[in-house]
Order: sequence, then C-alpha cells, then structure tokens
Amino acid sequence: MVGVISYLLGRLVFRVFEFLEHWYWGSFRVAGGKLIDLFEKWDRFFALRITVRHWLQPLYQDRTIIGYILGPIFRTGRIIVAASVYLLAAALAALFYFIWLIIPPYVVYKILTGF
Repeated sequence: MVGVISYLLGRLVFRVFEFLEHWYWGSFRVAGGKLIDLFEKWDRFFALRITVRHWLQPLYQDRTIIGYILGPIFRTGRIIVAASVYLLAAALAALFYFIWLIIPPYVVYKILTGF
C-alpha cells in the first residue's frame, strides 16, 4: 500500500511539474515565435531596418537639395510610426503573456479560498 501511495504521489508531482513546464516554458516559446513572425511580416511593410540604414540619404536617390531635405524628414516619420507600432505590439504581447502567466496561481488561489 505504501508503494502505491508513493508511486501516485510521485506521478502527481511529475504531472504538476510537467504541466508547469508546458504552461510557462512551452507557451513562452510559442508566443515569442509568433511575435517574432509578426515583426518579420511587418518589417516587409514598414521596412524599419532599411529605413534606419538609409536614414540620412535622399528618397529615391533624388540628389537635389530638396531630396536631401525631405528624405530624412520622411524617413524619420516612418521610423517613428514603425517603432511606435512595434512597441505597442510588444507591450500588448507582454500584457497578454503576463495574464497568461498568472492564470494557474489565480486558479489555485480560488480553489484554496473556496471561490
């Protein structure tokens, strides 16, 4: 009888740790991968890396004084918009992930306090 109880307790502990590993580490990998995929998709639209790399160059290789004046102005606006969108998406993803992380402790708390 003692062997059965110790086996069942061992399996319970194993399953609890397996669940926690899956819930926290597995969901972090999935959510992080999805966020990186989203940023890569958006980078094809916003072209933030390319815009930063060519920030002080004129737009469309217009080597006139107007091109040198307007190029950095438009590129700065594009950088600000893209960075704002990326920052907002990262903040929302962090918020949703934080909510995801506190669900198991909240459920355990509610069970222990009797709903």
